[in-house]
Amino acid sequence: MNLLAIDTSTRYLSLAVMKDGKVVKRFHRRADMRHSSILIPTIEKVLKDAHLSPKGLDGFCISIGPGSFTGLRIGVATVKALAYALGKPVAAVPTFDVIAENAKAFEGIICPVLDARKNKVYACIYESDGKKIKRVSGYLLLSSDELKKKLKGYKTVTFLGDGVKFIREDGDSIEDWYPRADVLLRIGAEYFRKGKFTKSGELQPLYLYSKECDITGW
Repeated sequence: MNLLAIDTSTRYLSLAVMKDGKVVKRFHRRADMRHSSILIPTIEKVLKDAHLSPKGLDGFCISIGPGSFTGLRIGVATVKALAYALGKPVAAVPTFDVIAENAKAFEGIICPVLDARKNKVYACIYESDGKKIKRVSGYLLLSSDELKKKLKGYKTVTFLGDGVKFIREDGDSIEDWYPRADVLLRIGAEYFRKGKFTKSGELQPLYLYSKECDITGW
């Protein structure tokens, strides 16, 4: 299976290529607001380094959010166009499922938290036995106080993300929490094995905010 995975949901740009079922190329660097200018050249480079052409791909994996409005639009629009032009399927993976894997070895509750602006956070709650992770909540948009109430009954919790500062004063978080495309690739490959595809024309970011909500510069 040959797949290209792309994550543009945070300040990092992360890409990975699977060739014949193995991850052969990775790109994971801080891009800040430069996703739009470096995404296409980076796609071309990682595919070239993997000795693959776009036509040689079996499909795409994309992290759909929640996250940066601008970053998600860029990533989703790019994959949407490529998948449509090439007639390839897409695995649309929620970003929190990718982030949570960074704490997979932790035994207890894993809670990714991202700053959603407007005094709210994006969050999701997972249970981990140190080997497997199970999502036990929906993908949430709520205030930090509301999230604290949801977590009140849990004794052992680890947080990941730039929204942790709103939950804990010490900002305790796994330092390298950013979603990685090689993890996205692993989850997306499982989607492919299960036939869990999204058609290019139906691909949309997972914003959680309503379409009418105006948050600029993010």
